Amino acid sequence: MLRLFTLLAITTALACTSGRPGDAPVAAGHDSPAAAGSVAPRLSHFGNRTILSWIERDAAGVPSLRFAFRDGRGWSAAQTATRDALLAPDTADAPAVVPLADGGLAAQWVVKRQGSKEARDLMVAVSHDGGATWTQPVRPHRDDTETEHGMATLLPAPTGGGFGVCWLDGRAGALSEYGEGATSLYWSNWTGEGFGPETQLDPRVCDCCKTAVAQGSAGPVVAYRDRDVKELRDISIVRNDGATWSQPAPVHDDGWTLSACPANGPAIATGGARTAVAWFTGANSSPSVWASLIQDGGVTLGGPVRIDGGAPVGRVDATMLADGSTAIVWLERKGASAEIRVRRLAADGTLTAPVVVDTTSPSRASGYPSIVPSDARDVLVAWTETGTPSRVRAASVTLP
Repeated sequence: MLRLFTLLAITTALACTSGRPGDAPVAAGHDSPAAAGSVAPRLSHFGNRTILSWIERDAAGVPSLRFAFRDGRGWSAAQTATRDALLAPDTADAPAVVPLADGGLAAQWVVKRQGSKEARDLMVAVSHDGGATWTQPVRPHRDDTETEHGMATLLPAPTGGGFGVCWLDGRAGALSEYGEGATSLYWSNWTGEGFGPETQLDPRVCDCCKTAVAQGSAGPVVAYRDRDVKELRDISIVRNDGATWSQPAPVHDDGWTLSACPANGPAIATGGARTAVAWFTGANSSPSVWASLIQDGGVTLGGPVRIDGGAPVGRVDATMLADGSTAIVWLERKGASAEIRVRRLAADGTLTAPVVVDTTSPSRASGYPSIVPSDARDVLVAWTETGTPSRVRAASVTLP
């Protein structure tokens, strides 16, 4: 999995202004009262709570998972979920702090296993007092193989304090007799005191592309970049009907084959029976970003709609708005830079004009932008501005 280092801070932006003539409108931003230097932003939203999390190094150089709440008045004071010299700062594998239905919080992050060059462990902890204290971190995976576990996504249960987590898991090769096997996709549910059984959702997946999960009408729906023996790396979903998991199903037959991981995972958003999946593909040597609207809680796959402006870097995220439309954020090349762009895909498949939020680097150091809803047509976007130091930025954008 990709391992990239940088440092942290946050900014918020409150207005959407008209853009350059003949170009997309541009959102303007303002710094927030957070520490300078940043990496790996991730926005989470549940009910009426929104959280931004990120990785930050302190004066001693030790990395921490930090987070702050967002409300109508701005950001709360930043808090620390964990401080650990073994925490693995990674722009492609962002940790997260997620609000739960019972008012609690759950956090996930990846640590380098002490004494191992290769092993990475996924850690999860829970807070019942707004993040002031946290439970002892535990792993959802029970194997001790010298392999990587990460690219996780937490999904709060609709009620109570439960949640599930999906992650990429490299144990198959280490446990096989001849070192055969590939990175797999796993799922486990939090029981309140620990994790229940591990469920393998797909035995062979792309090993450094982020996962995405959302609550469908019957249960969780997971989107991820698949991988077959011929190195086809298109996007698939698996869904839970409340009792069992489905077999993997391709979202679209892009036909993208390559022998290396593109570090460019999908996004998924749900609302009622509606599901939207957004993704990047480099099929036919033509980079592009697409979204597909899926009905019946992830059963009926719809045709894809092209989202990008012709030169995408990808690295998508998505969120569903109250009217059933989907807001999609991605990176679009603009000269030597990349624009953070957002546009809205209506429930009937029509697209609105894109909004340019800001610019960043197209390099892997910029990681993924993140997006959550904030009002009927407003979204909150967070991203990494590369530089020395890098900065995590955030903007509130009103979409057309």
